[in-house]
Amino acid sequence: MEYFIDVEERVRGKISNRCKLEIINEVYYGLDSKHQQKFTDSCFGHLLSVAEMKISLQIIHQCIVRAVRTLKENEVWCKFGNKIARFGLEEFVLITGLKAGELESEDENLGLQSDLIQKYFKKSKGKVVRKQLLIAFRRCGNQADKFKMGLLLMLAYVLLSAEENTSLNLWWFHVVDNFDRFNSYAWGKRSYEYTRGIFNQIKGETVKKYERNERYPYNFHGFPLAIMIWAFEAIPGLGKQFAHRLEGDRIPRMSGWDFQQTKLDGETVSKFLDTDIQIMQLMVKRTLVPSQEEAEEEFYQGMTPLDDVEDSRVDKSLDEDGIEESEEDEPSVPMHQPPRDRPSSSQDNNIVEVVRQEMRELESRLVRVINGRCDHIEAKLDRLLKLVGSGASQPQGGEFQSDKSGFHSETRRFHTYSPQHEDNIPEENKGREEDCVFEAAVEKSVNVEEQVTPIQGEGRRGSTGQGMLSNPSTAIVVYREMPRILIPDSKHRLGEQEPVDVVMSNQPEQSAESCPKDQVGESSTILLEDETDEESPKGRGQRKRRKGKALRTPWTNPLKRRKFKNVTVYDPFREVDPAKVSDLKEWMEKASPRDAVALAICDAGRTFFKDLHDQSRWLTGDHVDSALFHIRERAVKYANLFRQDCAVLDSNFWQIVENAFEDRLNTGRKNSDDAFKKMLVDYVEGAAPVLGKPWKTCRYLYLPYCVPNSHWFAVEIDLQERQIHIFDSLTSMVREAKLGNYMKPLKVVVPRLMKKYVNDNYSTSMFTHHRSKKLPVQDNGSDCGLFTVKFIEFSLASLDLNLVQPKHMLMWRQKMAAEIFAGEFDP
Repeated sequence: MEYFIDVEERVRGKISNRCKLEIINEVYYGLDSKHQQKFTDSCFGHLLSVAEMKISLQIIHQCIVRAVRTLKENEVWCKFGNKIARFGLEEFVLITGLKAGELESEDENLGLQSDLIQKYFKKSKGKVVRKQLLIAFRRCGNQADKFKMGLLLMLAYVLLSAEENTSLNLWWFHVVDNFDRFNSYAWGKRSYEYTRGIFNQIKGETVKKYERNERYPYNFHGFPLAIMIWAFEAIPGLGKQFAHRLEGDRIPRMSGWDFQQTKLDGETVSKFLDTDIQIMQLMVKRTLVPSQEEAEEEFYQGMTPLDDVEDSRVDKSLDEDGIEESEEDEPSVPMHQPPRDRPSSSQDNNIVEVVRQEMRELESRLVRVINGRCDHIEAKLDRLLKLVGSGASQPQGGEFQSDKSGFHSETRRFHTYSPQHEDNIPEENKGREEDCVFEAAVEKSVNVEEQVTPIQGEGRRGSTGQGMLSNPSTAIVVYREMPRILIPDSKHRLGEQEPVDVVMSNQPEQSAESCPKDQVGESSTILLEDETDEESPKGRGQRKRRKGKALRTPWTNPLKRRKFKNVTVYDPFREVDPAKVSDLKEWMEKASPRDAVALAICDAGRTFFKDLHDQSRWLTGDHVDSALFHIRERAVKYANLFRQDCAVLDSNFWQIVENAFEDRLNTGRKNSDDAFKKMLVDYVEGAAPVLGKPWKTCRYLYLPYCVPNSHWFAVEIDLQERQIHIFDSLTSMVREAKLGNYMKPLKVVVPRLMKKYVNDNYSTSMFTHHRSKKLPVQDNGSDCGLFTVKFIEFSLASLDLNLVQPKHMLMWRQKMAAEIFAGEFDP
């Protein structure tokens, strides 16, 4: 097929990228926790996975100059070596995960009446450029409005990027006022149509005016990242050569890649696409084929195709897809299969394709049947675990009778399967009796809500809920003798595990046998262990009882827990417990991209722990807050090792203070008290964060501060001396003048909170601030978050902050990841 630009006429590109992925993090970290969650749940939430990715301009340029001529106007076809590949709407949707349904007519006049225009751009005279929107977002103190502007920035700087002085479509301001409407709109189709225009930029006669040794200047608008990821997906060898594919099948596909090269030589890429592909006979996928999971996603099911003319030069090649592909790349959903009830316009008269479509439908139904059977088996296992757990408490006269000691006897009112009478079972009924027993037991069992013992009444998650344990692994663990349901090993196998001692946080360790009866009642989380003496003689029909898996915690090896007794000194350099490392490593190897563990602060997936291990990665607010939670928890558990005259706050506090400060400026002095919202009162009273402490018992407050998308540092507020001390591992990141502006909300708001809610005689005059100069300096650009955590931790332990050295950072990262996963920090 003929190239748009002949090989002899190809020129190098002098390219400017207008797509600014760094805006994603600026928007996210500029919002409070409530709106951060709302952003994560929005149609743009998955963009967070690519916020730190680099865009290779040369890879995209080399794809563009290989575009070939076709009759299709809504698709782009490129030729690599002697093979062609399509960049179309379906590829764009699979890569970005953006919705691509029907587009609406856009009336910009509606935007003139929007709330945002009236409040922030009233003097714009119907013209708002991208830079004005960004400035307004940075200055906005109203979180609801800031969230709306953040969504518009995703369009202006990421998905529909253009020059900063380019006017925005005012209709966006109209539709963003209705979040549900904005969230369901076909921004993916709009972005694709705009991005596809990149290929048209260098197809004209202008390129021919440039010599091969000259560079043709042009700008990347739209969402060029999608083109780069498409190249990695369409040419797996290219992705393997220049990028890093993350483990697991991730949805959308752009979240499955990591590319950090800032400079990539265009000649190297060109040689690979022209020569290496043919020499190494690398695969080039003509189209991207959705997996079964992708085909079930809303963004793919709701996609409406762009009508286009037929072109036999490319359409006929679609029938040949898969011939060159290995079996491991064979898709589970056929290529070009449209969403259900949406026929393809180009296949109506193709009898062969109709037959193929029927076969694909049959394949899909078979897959659903198989999945249904698997779900049925999993449901039975879940009910079995529920049955075992329901033995913790049964009403009098129930299936399991409870004796006076609080333990349950083995009285059973149903018949159990035993090999002793197996010969008397008819052949056709063998293997069914145990299922009947299982079903009967599940149906008759009583569901009992699990209860846990809180840590001295302070184990709340956030500021809501009572009696809930913040760390599930600190609950009392009790083993009970349970009635046996004998099921052959070949059908069901429960994980085996050694018995575990009873351990409760903040209390001496004790065994299950020595646990008081009042603690072995209904107020404990039950870890069931069906155990017998292996040395005792067993009659026929007896078998070793299986042991249940630990519940409510991802840490599955509590027996291997390192025991600490009579700890009198805190050792920050203590070697990490190998059991915790082993459990985290095992979980990460088995976890899928969608698997997550419920931590006290957030739900964490595999990426959360990988980023903690990787010293080149920046710590997020969830990382910092999870670590600070366990520091607070450890200070409660080992009160003799840590100072008790201080409160450790989280990363949300300074953002709430800034909002209150902005509200005070906006509302005026008469209504300044209205700025102190309930969230601030929770912090003062110790209701927030989790395991917080009332300020009236404290002299010091410690909190992490994050300059948006830039830098972490620790803050110590001395309530007695009325001073703010800043512990910064890289002082060059924030100039002194800027630092004063950042600290002003704390210097103003904190004393007013003290006067209003702690001490009526407390002065409301502004605090002073001071940045400590003689502190260790980080040796890379990504460890500031860990330095911040360690500065706070060492302050609580009354240790010299100069002991926080860069050489320990990698060890502390790995230790923190294992301990957060395990649910407790070592003393």
